[in-house]
Amino acid sequence: MPIASVERETGLSKDTLRVWERRYGFPTPERDAKGERLYTPVQVRRLVQIKRLMDRGHRPGKLLALDEPSLRALDDTHATPLSAPGEAQLDNWLQLVKSHDSEALQRQFYRELAKRGMPRFVQDTIAPLIARIGEAWSRNELGIFEEHLFSQHLKKLFRTTLANLPPQVGSPRVLLTTLSGEEHTLGLLMVEALLVVEDAYPVLLGPQTPIGEIVRAANVKQVDAVCLSFSVAYPTTLAAQGLRDLRQMLPGDTEIWAGGYGIKSIRKPIEGVCLVPEFQDLYDCLARWRVETGS
Repeated sequence: MPIASVERETGLSKDTLRVWERRYGFPTPERDAKGERLYTPVQVRRLVQIKRLMDRGHRPGKLLALDEPSLRALDDTHATPLSAPGEAQLDNWLQLVKSHDSEALQRQFYRELAKRGMPRFVQDTIAPLIARIGEAWSRNELGIFEEHLFSQHLKKLFRTTLANLPPQVGSPRVLLTTLSGEEHTLGLLMVEALLVVEDAYPVLLGPQTPIGEIVRAANVKQVDAVCLSFSVAYPTTLAAQGLRDLRQMLPGDTEIWAGGYGIKSIRKPIEGVCLVPEFQDLYDCLARWRVETGS
């Protein structure tokens, strides 16, 4: 099966497949007369199984180190995959925010994190819940202080969880910050959590950093990429212009990744900037960097 077909069959991007081949020694495709990769049915079945376990919160590095019986045993223990929270569950959590039941909300968060693992917790639970809370706020169903309380509880969970993880030694080194005027930091914490799980090294700069200081920090800390977060409240035109200005000032080999609800309205690609409208897109940025650098 050619790589494009494997991508469709498994849901794993071509960049991810190449990274795994180089980094973990699997998959091990054959080559056709033109040198194009060809994958056997056995390898494709294993890739489908690995993707299924990744969706349940397992890390790819650990899965790729397992032999076939171990993978099968792990898959059997989770025969029924966890579905993403439905509308009713999201509404229940929103009601906890409205009723200021902080203890119940924290219990729910920790339970979901334990069940799903960090990647699925961020993508399936927190991202849609933040969108739901933003909609409620725009309809005046939530006050500013309620939205702030929710954010603070979530930040506490992420900080506590990240503090208990081993020290980071991975790559790429990614500088996390926001532009001047963007004070929301929850998106940065979520990206930090995903980077840590993916063996990358987050360099934390905090919010509202002038572009010149971002450039100086990127040079001093020798980072491979600068990742910026934009909330829905940040003007799209300012976000696009800030990204273009930063691209001009940063060295060409320092990547720029931009994510958050605030960049979903950017319709035209920005040269030299990797837009990350969804958290899943962050994995594609990582995989592409690792393929291009051979890391």
